[in-house]
Parts: sequence; C-alpha cells; structure tokens
Amino acid sequence: MPEAVWHLAATVEGAAAAAAAAALLDGCAAALSLFETAEDSDVWRLDAYPPQRCLDAELRLRLALAAAAAGGRLVALDEERVPARDWLAETRRAFPALRIGRFLVHGSHLRPPRDGAIRLEIDAASAFGTGEHPSTQGCLLALDRLARRRRFRRPCDIGCGSGILAIAAARLLRRPVAAGDIDPGAVAVARRHARRNGVAGLVQVECAAGCRGAGRGYDLVFANILARPLAQMARDLARALAPGGVAVLSGLLQRQEPIVLAPHRAQRVRLVRRIVIDGWSTLVLRKGYSGGSQR
Repeated sequence: MPEAVWHLAATVEGAAAAAAAAALLDGCAAALSLFETAEDSDVWRLDAYPPQRCLDAELRLRLALAAAAAGGRLVALDEERVPARDWLAETRRAFPALRIGRFLVHGSHLRPPRDGAIRLEIDAASAFGTGEHPSTQGCLLALDRLARRRRFRRPCDIGCGSGILAIAAARLLRRPVAAGDIDPGAVAVARRHARRNGVAGLVQVECAAGCRGAGRGYDLVFANILARPLAQMARDLARALAPGGVAVLSGLLQRQEPIVLAPHRAQRVRLVRRIVIDGWSTLVLRKGYSGGSQR
C-alpha cells in the first residue's frame, strides 16, 4: 500500500524569489515543482512533497527571508497531509492516447491499434513532456508541418525533459538528434524513453544547460521551457542555428510573446509562424528571415 505524503504549497512573487524558495525546500522534498501562474507572469506556484511534515515557524521564516533577499515576497504558504493513493495507476488512467498531427502519444500501459501514425510511447514520470500540455502539442504540430516542407538534417532539443520531442524528430526525420537537459533525472528518463521507442542509436541525450553546450550548425532546434529562459538564450540560440535554421520555442503564454520575440529579433532570428493552443504559444522562428509572420 502506498504511503501517505505531505504537500507543501507556496505562492511566491518574483522569479528569483521562487527559485530561492525552491532551493531551500529541495533537500527535504521527495518531489518538487515550480510553475509560473497564468494570472500574473511574475507570481509562481511552488509545490513540494516531503515524506513527513516539515512546515514549522522556523521554516516559514526562512522561506520568507529567502524570498525577500531575492527581491520578492512569500505570498502564501500552507501544508496538508495527502492520503495514500496509487499515484502511478491514477496517472495512467488519466493519460489516454493522444493523436497530435502524425503522432500518436501513449503510455506503456496502452497498446493502440496500428493506423499509420508515428507512435511515441511516453510514460508520465519526473520529467516534463507527455503530450498533454499545449506547449508540447504545439511543438509536435510544428514539427509535423515543418517536416512536410523541408528536409532537416541536424535537429537539437534543448531542455528535452521526457525526450518526447527529440524522439518524435528522430522517428519522423530518421536523423540523429542532439538532446540535453539540465536535470540529470530528466536525462535518465529521456534515455529510457529513447530505448523504448527504438531510437537510442539516433537520440544522444546529455546533461547540459541551454544552448551553450549544444554546439553549432543545427538546422532545427526545439526549446520547450519558460518565457524568461527563452528570452535569455536568444544570443546563444542564434549561434547554435545554421543560416536559415529554424527554432521552435514554446512554454510561454500568448501574452508573453513580446518578451521572447524581442531579443531573438535583435539576433536576426525572426517569427515565421505561431501556433496557439488554450492560450499557450509555440513560436516558429528562422535565422535570417525577414518576412511577415503567419498564424
């Protein structure tokens, strides 16, 4: 029988403050997630799952001070006991097969019929990317459309998470794909998924941060992360892209597009097309492009 865990939820104002609070909780939590809320681009939701109760007056003060020192503010903090549940079984039941363009994304618990789709077997795990989030769907749709018009030879996936995009590119393009993630756990998950999908020989996954360790000369780059990191990597992305290379950027809300597009435009990497799903944007950019964008 699974053991009960505790859930500590914090709302933090300021990206740096949220990161400082997450770092403080990282040592005591079995799992931790940090997401920018849809209501305010600078308010973050932090969820930590420690094996036992950890919130007391001292920890509350330390979190508040860490947020303040980073220039932000701890807005709310609460902790509750989560009853024992079979999370794996529940996650599998909530993860049906998804048809996204030419791709069919499914967990290992399903055996969907063979209907000509490119099947991607991806299990929900500690790494982001199961195909359910609009940002992942937008990237897969962009890949499907791009591959119908152009033959790509050097794809790269930055912040690969579960490896879903790298695996999709390898299966569709039949070319080697460089993939990287800053999280060693995600790297292990992506490698496991690559083996399971029969593309371990094509998908090379390394532990790396951003574009700087990715190399150069890529004609297709995926980065499904967050708006601010996407904006900050504009110069490095421009260096990694070959002339005429295409970048697919996602993980941002539609209202955050200007934050991401402005620094890339300054590097002559300009918008070609956008895909918007439930308020989340996927931006297709090309190095050296000077035409108008398409919906």
